Amino acid sequence: MSIPVRWNMPDTLCDAYHVRSDKSSSLHGHHHFLLTLIIDGRGIQQINGVDHPFSTGDLFILSPADFHMNIVNEGESFEYYGVKFSYDILDGELSELCDIRRFPAHINLTEATGERMRFILEALLDECGAARQQPGSATMLRTLVQQLVILAVREMPAVVEAPSGVFVNRVLGYLQSNFHYPITVSDASSYMGYTPNYFSMLFKERIGVNFGEYLKGMRLSYARNLLLSGKMSVTEVAMEAGFGSLAHFSRSFLQAYGYSPKQFAKRGGDGRDCRK
Repeated sequence: MSIPVRWNMPDTLCDAYHVRSDKSSSLHGHHHFLLTLIIDGRGIQQINGVDHPFSTGDLFILSPADFHMNIVNEGESFEYYGVKFSYDILDGELSELCDIRRFPAHINLTEATGERMRFILEALLDECGAARQQPGSATMLRTLVQQLVILAVREMPAVVEAPSGVFVNRVLGYLQSNFHYPITVSDASSYMGYTPNYFSMLFKERIGVNFGEYLKGMRLSYARNLLLSGKMSVTEVAMEAGFGSLAHFSRSFLQAYGYSPKQFAKRGGDGRDCRK
């Protein structure tokens, strides 16, 4: 089985589409954030190996750290809007409001919020389809996506813990978008606008672990979900999760979970070993 497809979007802040589908999709991920609003029909969205039954009015927000597939029963279909966007769209106050640690999110919208979102999505489709060269187009696109995310955040269940804050959300957004690649502390600190030493100090202070430990944990968590899906070999999982070699992946996985990736796949799946 080949590595799941990872979809890119055009070289813009966002892209939008409106689709009706009567077919299940293959397992895939995205190099961007994805918002999906179901406006008709039902099915199952499997996210990171977990089934999420959906119907009209359901909203999903996925990060680049998530992989998913849609499952539709024979003879049925569903209709939805999709928006692919860069995390850089979520700047300023919205970066603080939108706690990235709550993604992936599955939200059952109220009817009123669903209607408001459909109105915004139609405007976004028009802007994406015909107005890229018009004055103010980038600002319009950014504003429309921000409105969608604000409405989604308002519909999320309240949480007790303190919000993550701008630094945490920005750096985690960067890591979720890039952990598949061989990124370093220097890469992340440059993105955030700090020196490597000051960035490392802030990261440890705000997140509680050092940069390397957090990045490895993110990769291992992603790899664990891929193994549970039963769709890929251990070697494919290692490469897709951003590990430079199978040996490094196997050693890190054993240290974190107490058994090898192959043993874990056999325990967590349907009894079949992943191919090595």
